[in-house]
Amino acid sequence: MLPPLRALVAFEAVARLGSIGAAARELCVTQAAVSQQLKSLEAFLDTTLFERTKRGVKLTSSALHYQPIVSGSLAHLKLQTQLLFGEPEADVLKLRVNQTFCHNWLIPRLNSFYQKYPFIRLDIQLVDWPSTTPCQNVDIELTNGKVDSEETHAEKLFQEHWQLVCSPQFKRDYQQSLKDEDFSQLPAVQVKGYQENWLQWLSHNQIETTLPRVQLEISNSLHALEAVKHGVGVMLVRSLAASELLNKNEIVLAHQASMPAESGHYLITNHNRNAKVNFFCDWLHHQIERDGLV
Repeated sequence: MLPPLRALVAFEAVARLGSIGAAARELCVTQAAVSQQLKSLEAFLDTTLFERTKRGVKLTSSALHYQPIVSGSLAHLKLQTQLLFGEPEADVLKLRVNQTFCHNWLIPRLNSFYQKYPFIRLDIQLVDWPSTTPCQNVDIELTNGKVDSEETHAEKLFQEHWQLVCSPQFKRDYQQSLKDEDFSQLPAVQVKGYQENWLQWLSHNQIETTLPRVQLEISNSLHALEAVKHGVGVMLVRSLAASELLNKNEIVLAHQASMPAESGHYLITNHNRNAKVNFFCDWLHHQIERDGLV
């Protein structure tokens, strides 16, 4: 059975906005017209979708389960219509993403996004640091750190930790120095902008301040980890950036101590999110929950 389309549109608007009046204004119809559409849908489905209160409407259990189905179907229909008959780039979702996050976490999981949303094409711009004007010319930013803006909403995705990593051979070569916590004997790889973290990490773990000798300084974690993998030195790195290489045993923990990261990776969007953005954000949160990162 196929419900009437106009009734589904009214249902989606009321469910999303929480108000018959707000839905009527968005749809450019009267409140009575919206109410009539809701009643016709409830009659068609033979169930109650809303509880009317003085403050507006409240979704019933049936409506809560039905809302994402209706919203997703209407958004899919809108995008496909725009793709076939409207703007040529209506199906494109533009992202600005931290290089290391994109390489180590996002790209290995993208196939599941395309399996669920094959009608959306991603356009990804890679960066090392958050932009000063978030979400300018893009729909979503996934960055290491955030910049506050009145026009955007920033959400921290997960808690990371600073870890000390090196190659397996490096750990064998410097086994005694690592055991004695004599880091002054170690060559190190360092990402530009993170100079203070050695002192913080040592202090947090109550280890005597013995700083390593910086052998290589580089602008992002992705290439720094590649150098670590090839034995150039030991490195302090965020847990998410190192997770894939650690799982593959291409690098190892040089020391068991860690330190919670003060900042982290953020999801940044405009306050008014369209269907494509909501699809990606829902998928992203599902992936994070599946990985146990929350």
